[in-house]
Amino acid sequence: MDKTPAYDPIDPRFWDEQDLRAEVERIFKLCADCRLCNKFCGSFPKLFEAVDTYCTDEQYAEVDITKFKPEDVQTVVDLCFQCKLCYINCPYTPGDHEWAIDFPRLMARAKAQAVKKKGVPFRDRVLGNPDLVGKLASWTAPLANWANENKIHRQFMQGALGIHKDKLLPPFAAKPFAAQYRTVWKGIQGEPVASIAFFATCFVNYNAPGLGLDTLEVMARNNVDVVLAYEQCCGMPAWHNGDMESAIAAARKNVAVLSRHVAAGRTVVATNPTCSQMLRVEYPRLLGTEEAKAVAARTTDPTEFLASLAAQGKLNRDFKTGAGRVAYHMPCHLRAQNIGYKTRDVLSLLPHTKVEVIEACSGHDGTWAMKRENFEASLKWGGRAFREITQAEPDVTCSDCPLAAIQIQQGTGRRPLNPIEILARSYRGEQIIGMDKQT
Repeated sequence: MDKTPAYDPIDPRFWDEQDLRAEVERIFKLCADCRLCNKFCGSFPKLFEAVDTYCTDEQYAEVDITKFKPEDVQTVVDLCFQCKLCYINCPYTPGDHEWAIDFPRLMARAKAQAVKKKGVPFRDRVLGNPDLVGKLASWTAPLANWANENKIHRQFMQGALGIHKDKLLPPFAAKPFAAQYRTVWKGIQGEPVASIAFFATCFVNYNAPGLGLDTLEVMARNNVDVVLAYEQCCGMPAWHNGDMESAIAAARKNVAVLSRHVAAGRTVVATNPTCSQMLRVEYPRLLGTEEAKAVAARTTDPTEFLASLAAQGKLNRDFKTGAGRVAYHMPCHLRAQNIGYKTRDVLSLLPHTKVEVIEACSGHDGTWAMKRENFEASLKWGGRAFREITQAEPDVTCSDCPLAAIQIQQGTGRRPLNPIEILARSYRGEQIIGMDKQT
């Protein structure tokens, strides 16, 4: 009998309620004996509080995990926002230890089973479909952006959708990046140094097309050929909210498109670390196909890709302006991919630039921080990042994650630039220092 944990939907045990309960009891007991992760999110304090309630003696030597009520487990699940920090720091993960603990995947599995039983809540259907929201909002961008800043409308959104009235929301672009790409990208001259399939992400497409245009410019300056390979959202919002059916559908559609580009020799570059995490880590586990594995093997982060060019002596180093003291927030989902400090290394190539790495969670994590019941907690869990950024007294702040940048802006008043934005400005000879203060 297979004793490995059933963490992936392709495992037939994934949907077995009794198997899940057994795994919950096993891991909760192990985590209760360790307690290393108490500081990362609300799930662990709540878990340990419940554990202490069910201790069978005054010395807390034995815990009867079987007494955990379903509502105890559900509270722990709801408080997990999939930052992955517990997995990064856990010494007992699959492949490293026989206990094979993957707490974030256990939480995702529990949430998926709950959603399969009760259905996807309306709010999660909306937040889980950013393409639909983006298309609708882009058609009426001025009105949508006004509504997102109007206090009366935000009160309505909080009541109707459960999106906290004070949560900063990104603006929508009247013209999506995909439409701009078709008119802006003219290709490159001569033999390319490399060729990429640009998975621009829903955020770039509908909220930040300027970041997409900066990416095109940086690639053009490095003689990299680009094809736009964005079909739809990576599926992370649906996956995070337990809607595995929608997440799997998104994975299948994107893999079908991206696998053709990979077969043609292109590298997949995904702007958002959460999206590259989905393509590189989650897609093979959602689908289990050779095509998904091939896409995962050729997926990279933008600065990771540029760092590879630098390692080959192929990176254009004609940087004209520096960034001074940079407080670089390294997103949790980038840390989870274990690629090292590529953004720091690339930004350090700019003149008169010194990068300080901030390895602390912003507390945003997909759509979790947007929800009414999570907003205040998200600021609490992002507090360390806010403090370290402020204490660094930087000339400019930076983050690879556009959503983390919004959360940091909420917590510090400074809007971190994306590293690609910094590189594009340096190539153009434009000011970088202080640009994060212009909100």
